[in-house]
Parts: sequence; C-alpha cells; structure tokens
Amino acid sequence: MFQKDAQAIRVLAGANVFFKDVGAIMEIVTRDEQKAAFVTAYETELRKVLDALGWDDVPIYKRVYSKGFIFAIPTEYDYTYAGCKILGITLDMVTAVFDGLEIPDFNEEVSYLEYVLSRERYITVRNIYQEARERSLNVFIDEGTISIGSGKGAFIAKLDDIGFGDVPWDKIYEVPSVMVTGTNGKTTTVRLTSFINKHAGKVVGYCSTDWVMVDGQIVSEGDLSGPRGNQTVLTDPRVEVAVLEVARGGLIKRGIVTSSVNGAAVMNVGADHLGVNGIDTVEDLAEAKFLVHDGVKPGGHSIINLDDSLTHQFMLKIDNLKAYVSQKLPEAEILSYLKDGDYACYVDNDAFYVHRDGQKHFIANINDVDLTYKGLAKHNIENVLVAICLSLELGRTYQEIHDGLVAFVNDENNQGRFNFFEINNSRFIVDYGHNHAAVATIFKFARQIAGPETKLTALLGFSGDRKFMIKDIAKSVIEHKIDNIIIKQFHNYARGAERGELAEMLKKSLIKNGFDENNIIATVDTEIEAAEIALAKSNEDQIFIMLCQEDIPGVIAKLKSVNVAS
Repeated sequence: MFQKDAQAIRVLAGANVFFKDVGAIMEIVTRDEQKAAFVTAYETELRKVLDALGWDDVPIYKRVYSKGFIFAIPTEYDYTYAGCKILGITLDMVTAVFDGLEIPDFNEEVSYLEYVLSRERYITVRNIYQEARERSLNVFIDEGTISIGSGKGAFIAKLDDIGFGDVPWDKIYEVPSVMVTGTNGKTTTVRLTSFINKHAGKVVGYCSTDWVMVDGQIVSEGDLSGPRGNQTVLTDPRVEVAVLEVARGGLIKRGIVTSSVNGAAVMNVGADHLGVNGIDTVEDLAEAKFLVHDGVKPGGHSIINLDDSLTHQFMLKIDNLKAYVSQKLPEAEILSYLKDGDYACYVDNDAFYVHRDGQKHFIANINDVDLTYKGLAKHNIENVLVAICLSLELGRTYQEIHDGLVAFVNDENNQGRFNFFEINNSRFIVDYGHNHAAVATIFKFARQIAGPETKLTALLGFSGDRKFMIKDIAKSVIEHKIDNIIIKQFHNYARGAERGELAEMLKKSLIKNGFDENNIIATVDTEIEAAEIALAKSNEDQIFIMLCQEDIPGVIAKLKSVNVAS
C-alpha cells in the first residue's frame, strides 16, 4: 500500500515555478519507500491520459522533494478545473494499482474526462483571456462575474451577459500596482508604501498577512497575502493604487494572479518553511519568491536588494529594468550596476537618496523617519529603501515620498511590527518575528539599546514547519546574551507537531547550548499569559521582547491598558 500523508490539487492562477501561465498542480506529501516508483508510474499514466485526450502537446512538469512530490500541467484558461480533474483521476488509477484495489477502467475514465472538458469549454472566456493577455490586462472570474483590468480601470460584468464584442477594450486599464515578497519585512514595507500613497491623496488597496484594506478601511481580515487577497484588491472598483503582499505559500501553490504590475520586490531570502511544498533549500525558496518579477510589465522595475546575498544569484536572470537598493555599499559601487533605464536608492551621509537619470535626489534624513529608530533599526532602513522604490513605481514624486515617510509613525500605522511601549521602568518590543533571521535581528537591536544592567527577556515559540530553525535560534539567544526566556506553545500553527513537542524541543536546545534552565521562567499557553508575566516584572530595568504570532492585537491592547493606567 502506498501511504499518503496529505494531498492537494489546485488551480494555478498564473506564472508559477514550472511555467508562465495558468494550469493545474498536485502535491502529495509522503515518505513512503515506494515514492520513486509511484512517481514514475504516475508520470507514465498521466502521459497516457493526456495523449488519449488529444493533449499530446501538453508537457508534464514534476518536482520530487524530501517529503513528497509535485506534478503540474499547463492548460487553457477555461480548462484549469478540468486540469485538476485530470491530475486527480490519474492519481486514483495509480493509487489503485499500488494499493491492490480494483483498477478503474481506463477508457471509462478518459470518457468521463472528455465529458468534463466539454462542460468546461468556454471559448468566449478563452478568447477574452487571450486578448487581455495581449493587452497586459488582468482577468478574474468569481461566482459568475468577470473582471478585466483592475481597480478603477476594470470592466466588471456578469459572465453570462457578455460576448467578446461587448468588452470595451479601449476603456479598460490597469491601475498602478506593485508586488512585495521576501522572508522578512514584507508587511512593514507594504504598509509603509500604502501609507505614502494614501498620504499623497490616492485611494489605496493593499493586502497583507493581516487583512485587505481599501481606502483605510478593512475589507476582510485574515492572512490574505495570497491570490485571494490580491484578487480582492484588484477587483475593488474604488482602488487607484494597489500594493500587494505575496507570500511564499501562494506563489508555490497557486502562482501569481497578476501579470501586469509596475514594480516588484523580493525583500530578502532566508531559511524559512523548508521541507514543505517542494522547497528543500533556500535556493528553492528564492526561485519561488523571484516569480514576482515575471509579473512586471514593460517599463516597470524589478527592485533588487544588493545587500541580500542570495539575490546576486538570481538578479542576472531578470530581464526587466531594475531599481537597486542598498544601505551597506558605497555610492560608486551601487551606481556601477546601473544600465539604461535603471535607478538606485541608497543611504549616504545618514540620508536616503535616489539616483536616477544622472541626478541625485534627496528623499529624507534617516533620523526623521520614525521607522528607523534613529538609524538603529537596520532592517527597517531596508524596508524604507524598498518602499521608496515601490512608491516611485506607483507614480509618486520625490516630495510626496518625503512627506509620507516623515509622517509615518510606526506604532500607529504598523501594528505588531517593531512596536515599542514603555511601562514603569521597562521597555516592551512587540514584533511578529517568527524565523531565525527576524529573531536574530530583534535580539541584536534590543542588545544595542540595552544599558549595562538591563535584563533582556524574550518570548519564543515556533510553528510545526519551523522545527529546523530551533537550534539556530537557541544559539542566537546565547550569542545576544538574552537573560530570560518565556516559552509559548502554539495552538493555531501546530502544522503537524504534537502538543508540547516544540516547546520541549526549544527548552532542550537552549539548555544544550548553555542556557541556564533556571532562566526559562515559564512555559505558557497564550501570548496574553506571557504578557502578564512580563508586566509583573516591569518595575525592573528590563527589555521584554514579545515575539507574537497568534494574538498580537490582544497583547498590544493589554500593554496599552497598563501603560495608560501607569
């Protein structure tokens, strides 16, 4: 019997790690010893099915990784669901062979798939999609409604009410839009970019790991950094400017839903979510994240972080115009990368500058931008550099960018990202930090601002797909001389881990690396409980690093209530 831990079959909504258009994808999570034989049998059977359907020119894409395998096929726009059925029925036939079950009749299954194809065939939709692609326009279909273009430039109609000739092609357009991905800094950069554009008087729609927001109002809440959030923003007829956070999961599982953005940025790439969705290495992860650059339209720019080592392995593969950012390299070296049409944004003499078309433009002093914490928050300087470029791609002037940057107050506009509270004699930092790079950055910053006698206490906990980084984070605790640890147990993001397993792993790793067990002051079930423990000690000179993922609003509300009372 072939053992499957999980399976998922999905529509690919656009360019993906395998090909540049729509299709269908299947992932099987398994460590069965027959995995290699099953993959070979599945590929053979899938080829037979496709050939029998007359799809002999359709290529098969596959990826075998440590915990499973993935197959994908490209389809016509109206056949994406049918593509999923093809992958699923082929899986049923091959599984039956391996499990010793009655094998479905091949001809009957092909006949059923031909019926599915006949039901799904929609030539009008296919022609509209192909024309929209030629014009660099987005197409979205949802619950019988079709949207062509985006935001205020979109044409929206009931699908059954229109033919190809009813589409007013010359009146449809794309509003300025950008995509942002990376391991750390995505949400802060998206929020800052959105703020700059809203401050300039634009109706901004943006999506992130927290919500979709249009014109300052939350449209829907939850992790909406995937295709659903992107589509919600782009199909809102109020939107004049769109800022789209694009997370790893959506890129790998569904591809990118838009192929016509003005700019795209990969903030950075670090070890995170390895061993899932076909991603075994950081290089695999970088390949997936750099997909966003496939969505940049002609004349738009790919934003390149020269301070990120992995970026150098991929930037030569990008054919778009480029905007280079750096806070580390000297001006002359940064400018040496520029070719016709490129520009650069960088730090020089404690200020942000843009060099474009042979001219150097002052943007703002670092100390005037609250997000940088007087220049100490290096990771936020990186976020500002990228936000400046994204705002330029969205059509903002240098003055508008300056005004937005200096007006942005982090604690008011960036909930859960590097928020500061002073209570009694202690300082609290609330941050979403959830992987090794983010945690180490916060630790380093806290140690920088700590006095000689200041004690550092950190709240730590991890989701099930981040077991691999526990050892490195334990070492980071030692390296940055964290005095006390509060361990939390995840409830919402167990992701395959048993209750208490991750907390125990972290505890053992800390002790193994030399951390005093007596300084693990508590293991808690909720982040609120951790906040209460920290508050009880806030009459001392301490910095509490509250790394929260499950209840950031609750923790902040708790700290604010005590801060007001004190």
